[in-house]
This record gives sequence, structure tokens and C-alpha cells, in this order.
Amino acid sequence: MQQNLAGIATPGGTPLPPISRYESHQDSRSRAGSAGSSTQGSPVQGRSPPVTPGEAKRNPFNLNLKDLPTPHFKGHGHSPSGHSPRKEIGEYFVRETEEEHDRKAWEKEKRRRRKAKAKRKEQERFITQHVAAILERQQFIMKLARAFMMFGAPSHRLEAQMQATARVLEINCQVIYIPGVMLISFGDSATHTSDIKFLKQANGLDLGKLLTAFLVYFNVLHDRISVTDASKELDELMVAPPKYKLWQQLIIGAAAAAFIQPSAFYGSFIDCLMAMPLGALLVLVQVLVSRNDLYSSLFEIVIACVIAFLAAALASTKYFCFAAVVSGSIVLILPGYIVLCGSLELANRSIISGSVRLVYAILYSLFLGFGLSIGAEIYQRITGLDIAGFGGAQSYTCSSLRGDGVPWYKNTIPQWWYFLTIPMFLLTLAVRNGQPLFRKETPVMILVGSAGFVSNFFSGRAFPNRADISSAIGSFAVGFLGNLYGKFTRGSPFVVMVPGVLVQLPSGLSNGGLLKFAEDTSDTNTDSTVWSSGFQTAESLVEVAIGLTVGCVCLVWPAFPTTGG
Repeated sequence: MQQNLAGIATPGGTPLPPISRYESHQDSRSRAGSAGSSTQGSPVQGRSPPVTPGEAKRNPFNLNLKDLPTPHFKGHGHSPSGHSPRKEIGEYFVRETEEEHDRKAWEKEKRRRRKAKAKRKEQERFITQHVAAILERQQFIMKLARAFMMFGAPSHRLEAQMQATARVLEINCQVIYIPGVMLISFGDSATHTSDIKFLKQANGLDLGKLLTAFLVYFNVLHDRISVTDASKELDELMVAPPKYKLWQQLIIGAAAAAFIQPSAFYGSFIDCLMAMPLGALLVLVQVLVSRNDLYSSLFEIVIACVIAFLAAALASTKYFCFAAVVSGSIVLILPGYIVLCGSLELANRSIISGSVRLVYAILYSLFLGFGLSIGAEIYQRITGLDIAGFGGAQSYTCSSLRGDGVPWYKNTIPQWWYFLTIPMFLLTLAVRNGQPLFRKETPVMILVGSAGFVSNFFSGRAFPNRADISSAIGSFAVGFLGNLYGKFTRGSPFVVMVPGVLVQLPSGLSNGGLLKFAEDTSDTNTDSTVWSSGFQTAESLVEVAIGLTVGCVCLVWPAFPTTGG
């Protein structure tokens, strides 16, 4: 072992210099070849021959560190000029000049400013769009409230409908409704401020536009249309002209005055004919007065006085009944819808608006009675003629003009004609209030209203002189059928109920109320009689209102409310 180590060691104990990896690789290959050749011819394996000093000089292992070539680093290449690798590596660590540093810093600052500006613009754009969307939704809520007030939506549900719409649109608002005015407060939780809007809109009744507005409200509530499209539809709806032209409205008013007389006012055939021009006159004056607010406050008294004067002139011929002609002529301006809305509001604890409407309906009825008495009294004082159907205990039945020996056209129309007159009156009442003739809700209105009249008619026979009970039963039937229709068709039950409820009022108010008050206001009676007659008129109207309220409230239990608004 010692000999092997001695053979491997360098001669003279000279230390082994470092070897380049390229040279060591070549030398190892040469040694491997020489070793192979020596082992084949040498009898002794593992021993090398002695090295002479001359061979040691020629041996590449006998080198000093300074004589080794300079190593070349991969990846740095050599320049043609022969620069050293140290100089090339140093170029990576050359210090930047101050100008270059300032330029790079300014480029970095410009990039930062561009990013900040883009972010700020994006935030401003989002805020602008967000605020614009909020304002658009608020405008839609106000348009919807105005449309509902304009077209005669049920006032006892206006606040709830506006709150439901605001909740779906994610708008914080509070609503207060009083007749003719709605207050809407839009709150901002971020700034703790509020914006209060006042909407002043006269109440009307247009069943066709009301149903269209309800469909728009229903679609927005269920995310079927956008707020922008819904606002456009409401704008077009509010500026749209009436469904029927003036000459069509005159025909409708004349037909309504004729068809209501047999069932409600004991009219004869010629009474129905003579009430037609008076009904058309009423509609004409109503349309003309609606164009000017200056004369709207005097409309009821003036038109009642004119119609009563003309009816008294006809009744003085002993061919016509004053009570039947005048009652049928003014049937379209009786406060049936006002009583209905006031009753429903009181039933829903809306004390302010409900009491205001009911008191207004009572005073409105007294105005009509006062106008009728003035017209008849003026004609009677001018001519000195007796008026058939004006004065007497049973004057509103015109029993003096009826009898066995009287021609058929002067007798009261038989009751089996009600199967024709009541549906026709309901049809004219619906189209007079804006309902399109060819719409699927129109026959439903006729069926529901006919059922209500049948209930009222037979309950009136079972409970004589009890207008509250008969109107309650009739309104219950109307409301029950209307809610069933709304449940199975997802339509508006209120729209199909209105004509059926309005038909409950004429017979309960005119015969024993307005006409009796008009007769008692003549100068043949004392002041106490006039006052008692006025209170009796108010009492009869309140009885009908109570009956309508009870019937409409009780119908909620058997007929479940419709879903979806």
C-alpha cells in the first residue's frame, strides 16, 4: 500500500497544482489510454514506472498557479476587441447618472398618476351612474303614484303599493296619502337627509288606463320590465287621449240614463226615452266643465238645477214621472265611487282620508238634492202647474200615473226586463268610466255586477227598508266574485268590482234620500222638516256606506287575496 501511494505521489514532494477542467478531462483520457496499454504488457498491475526529471518537466501536472490560463466564464462571451471578462461583468454594476434616475422616477410618477386618474374617473362614473339610477327610480315611483291617483286606484292601498314598489327598487321612502295629495319622503341613510315631494292630483276614474297602470306596476314588481321602459309606458299612458270621443260619450250617457230607470226608479218606457237627452246633456256639460277648473265647483248644483227644471217641464204634461226622469238623468254623477273609497279607507284604519271622503259624499248628495229642489221649485212658481212625481208620500213611484187602464208605455216596466236592462246599464257604466269595449275584463264586469244586483234585489225583499243589509249582501257577492277572478287570472279584482259596487248605490240613495230631501226643501214645509230631511239623506247614505264596507271587508276571508301585488 505504501508503494502504491509513493508511486502516485509527485517526484520530489512537489505539491499538485490546480488543473483546469478542460485539461484534466483530456489528461484523464490520455491516462486511461496509457494505463490500458501498460496493464496489458506489464506483469505487475497497479504500479507505475519511475519518472525522470526530464519527464517531470514535460509533465503538464508540474505547473504553478501563475502559469495557468485565465478561465473563461460561460454566458458572457468575448468581445472582438479582447476585453477581459472582469470589465464586462462590471458593466452591469455601472452607476446610473442623476439624469437617468430622474427620468425613470418621472416615468414611474406619470404611470402612478395615470392609474390614479383612471381609478378616480371610474369612481366618478360609478357614482354618477348610481345617482342617476336612484333618481330614475324615484321619478318612477312618483309617476306611478300620480298615475294611480289620476286613474282612480283604490286609495286605501296606495300607500302599501308605493312602499312595495320602493322596497323592490331598493329606495328608502315613506308615503302619506290624503285625498288629492300624496307626500313622498325619500331618505338617504348615508347623509342622513331626506327629500320630500308633494304630488297634487285630482282623483278620477278610468278603468282601462287603471288596469294598464296596474300591469306596469305588476311587471316592475316582478322584474319583468326595467324602470326606464315602465316610466316611458306611464308617460304615454298619462298623456293619452280619452278612449271614447265626445259623440260616443254622449251616446253612452243617454243609454245609461235609460237603462237604469226600470230597475231603480220605477220608470216607464217613455220615461226612459225622455231621460236619454237629459243624460246626454249631463255628459256634455261634464266634459266641457272638466276643461276649466273655474266652473268645476258649481257643476253639481247647476246641472242638477237645469235637469230638474227640464224634468219638471216634462212632468207637468202628466205623461212623464218627474222622479224617474230626473233620477235617471243624474245617475252618472251620484257619489257611488266616493262612498266606496271612503268606506274601504275607514275599514283599513285610514281615518283621515276615509272620514274626509265620507263627509264629502254626504255634502255632495245634499248639493244634488238642493239643486233638484231649486229647479223644480222655479218651474212650479213660474208656471203654477203641478208636477207629477214631485210631492206626496209616494211621489217617487208615480202611482198616480200608473194603473190598469193606462197604456203600456206609461206603466212601470215589468221586472223580467231586468235581465236586459241591468247588464246593459253595467256595460254603459263600465265604458263611461274608460273601460275598453273589446277587452276580456268587460264581460267579467257584467257578470260580477249582475250577481251583485241579484243579491241586492232579493235581499231587499227579505229585509225591507234596510238599505245597509241589502247593500252589504250585494257588495259581498261582488267582492267575492271579483277576488276569485283576481286569484285565478292574476288580474286586478278592483277593476272588475267597480261597476258592480256602483250599481248598489242609485236605488238606495235617490228614491228615499235625494228626492225626499228635494221635496221637503219646498216652502210648504217648516225648517225643522227640511233639517230632518237632510239628516235622513245623510243617514241613508251612511247606511249604504256601512253596508258596502261590511261586505267588502268580509269577502277577504273566503276569497284569499291575490298574490304578487
